[in-house]
This record gives sequence, C-alpha cells and structure tokens, in this order.
Amino acid sequence: MPRRYDAAVIGGGHNGLVAAAYLARAGARTVVLEARHKTGGAAATDSPWPDLPEFKVTTLSYVMSLMPDTILRDLRLIEHGYRAHPVGPYLVPFPDGRCIVQYDDNARGNYEQFAKFSQADAESIDRWDAWIGGLADVLGPLLMSTPPTVGSRRPRDLVEQLRLVWRFRGLDVRTVADVTRLMTMSVADIAAMFFESDQVRTVMTLNGLIGTWAGPYEPGTGYVMAHHSIGDVGDGHLGAWAVPEGGMGAVAEALQRSAEAFGAEVRTSARVERVLVEGGRAAGVALTSGEEVLAPLILTAVHQRSRFCSSWNATSCPTTSCATSRGGTHAPAS
Repeated sequence: MPRRYDAAVIGGGHNGLVAAAYLARAGARTVVLEARHKTGGAAATDSPWPDLPEFKVTTLSYVMSLMPDTILRDLRLIEHGYRAHPVGPYLVPFPDGRCIVQYDDNARGNYEQFAKFSQADAESIDRWDAWIGGLADVLGPLLMSTPPTVGSRRPRDLVEQLRLVWRFRGLDVRTVADVTRLMTMSVADIAAMFFESDQVRTVMTLNGLIGTWAGPYEPGTGYVMAHHSIGDVGDGHLGAWAVPEGGMGAVAEALQRSAEAFGAEVRTSARVERVLVEGGRAAGVALTSGEEVLAPLILTAVHQRSRFCSSWNATSCPTTSCATSRGGTHAPAS
C-alpha cells in the first residue's frame, strides 16, 4: 500500500530540509525524498579522492552568511551541531605593492586602511554604513516575507498587502528611491557615489560580483552587493561571513537532525519520477522504484528543469529521463 503523509518534500538540499523541519514543527507528517545517497544538495562536504578518503572538502556552496537568525533559533540548529566561525579580515593587493586589509567591522581599522589611498574615502565609511543600514531595514524583513498577491481583492490578500505597507510606513522617499535604483544600478556606480580612489572602489565592489558571471559595471550587481551586505552570522555585523565546522555538509547534517527531531522522515536514494494527479490536484508522487507516496501537499526544492520536466511533452523535453516520454499522468510538482 502507498505510504501516506501530510506533506512530501522533493529534494533534500538545505532548502528542502528547512521546509521539512518547519512543516514537521507545525505538526505535519512530513517526508523528504532525496535522489542522491545523502542529503545536502549544494551544501555538501565530500571525499572526491577515492584513494584519500580522509580528505574531505566543501564541493559547492562554501560559506555562511544569509541564513536568518530565526531559522537558527526555530530549528535549534546549535543543539544539532551547527557551529560557524566568522572569517576575515580580507587582504586585497594592488599592482603597486600596496594593499588594503578590509574588516567586516569598519570600526576595527578600515578607516586607516582607506586613508592610505584617500582621506575622503575614509571619512565616507560612516555614510556608507548608514546607507547599507537603511537598505537592510527594508530588504532584511522582505527575505523572510511571502510576496503579496498584488492585484488580488480577496480579503486575506488585501490584509497581507496592508501589513506590508504598514511595516514600511516610516520610510522616507530617499530610502525608497535607493532601494528601487538598486535593481538596475551596477555596483561600480554605487561605489562611485561614496568613494573616489580606484583602490577603495575595487574593494567595495567585490560583494556585488560574488556568485555572478558579471563585471562591476553590469546592471543589477548593485542588488547583489546589497543582498550580500545585509546578512550576518549571529555576530551582529552586517555583511559578515562564516565557515561552518565540518564544511557545508555539516550544515545539511544539522538541518536533517533538526527535521528528524521534529518528526520528519528523511529518505535518500528515493528519486521522484512524476507527480500523481487526482481531479486536477497533486495527490502524491511516484518514485523510480515504482513506489507511490501519497500527500495532499507537494513541495519541491529542486532545479526548475527537474521540477517542471514531467509536465512537458516528449518532443520538447531536453532530457532523456523525462517521465513524460514513458506515459502516465503528469503535472508540475508545486
């Protein structure tokens, strides 16, 4: 007989594990279905050298910063082994032999470092910090908010929109304009608003290039910088980064232990082949093993191509493993 749950999470990466932990915490009988032999997804620590199994390295995501403190507290990750150590300062050398040693906390020495190249740049640090703080007041809460259904007239949606408006009722016009411009500006243009020397501008643009295939003058890199600048690792300093003990795989392990402690079941080597549909609604999933798992709520935490591939027809699907090419009942997992 098919196993029945209140919720099934497809994908055991860090996002899937967080979602499963919260569902189980709320009392839902939850199962996580992970195709690989272990959980973690992009947050993984592996032994890539078969002849040297004792050497383990982080293989994709490599540093912590943007995990909200609410998740750390709600899921009791410290109790489940999560440990992270702030990194820095950072050394940025220049062709003329000079360098800037940049600290996460500007009060620790960035003034002196910037003053080596421009006194005006050193004096602009406080103005920069105030500007970033204003952005964090706006963007920070949005990271943990469900986007409103704009245009809906349903009472519940209208209430959510009013709550969002009320939250930001005290913002001035300048801050709203700054946030709006961030979506299209380059990080180089933003740095030029505050600093004059090429060396200091170089240092201040780096946060806008991490994790992108873009240059400093690419539109949109301004938001990348802001996104990286509003996170912390529990030390109270915006823009701080930390390395977890045991690599990123240890973060996934802590998340899995948290989900299981709340009652979630985590299954590995359980690849989902397709979503089962009854009456136009998702009713469960079928695994490649032939097993069926029934749940009225299906949550996906996998790449978009994997998520929607089963809803494409066989002629348009770019993969040979698409379930549609083998027939059956299909729908996007959502």
